[in-house]
Amino acid sequence: MANVEPGSSSFFSRAARPLLILSGVLAAYFGLSSLLLPFFGAPNLYVGIERWIVPVAGALQLAAAAVAFVLAVRRELRGATLAVAACWMLGWLEMLPSVVRNGLDVNAEARLTLASFVALPVIAASAAVLAWRNRHPILAAFIVTAPTAAGVLFSFAFGIMIAMYGF
Repeated sequence: MANVEPGSSSFFSRAARPLLILSGVLAAYFGLSSLLLPFFGAPNLYVGIERWIVPVAGALQLAAAAVAFVLAVRRELRGATLAVAACWMLGWLEMLPSVVRNGLDVNAEARLTLASFVALPVIAASAAVLAWRNRHPILAAFIVTAPTAAGVLFSFAFGIMIAMYGF
């Protein structure tokens, strides 16, 4: 299981590792912000069981992100993919209490939240199954890093649009 990097000469295997590293870094940021926000940023932001679920899930997401980052740096594609999938599931767990309390709000602003609430478990589960069986580890890495890659591409496109047309 150590140093699983099939086809290390292909472009896709070389591209999967930086995407996993970036996903691990972003998941660490999200976990750290979820951990610290209720204590330092907005102490009355969460009520009820959310007050404890969000920081605990944030701490676990931070730990899983650190594991994903270390495994991606060590070129263990399978473990890094499973750790990033765990990060996405912990991020999904943070959304669960507010969805239970408020329901699936389908306003114009919340459609992205609805899409991420439905898509994140599917993405994480499908990538985890592929990585666990170790049949297509590069495909699993690309599936689990799809939200990160889409976010990076949208950010670049937004930056180019601002540069071309102004804000």
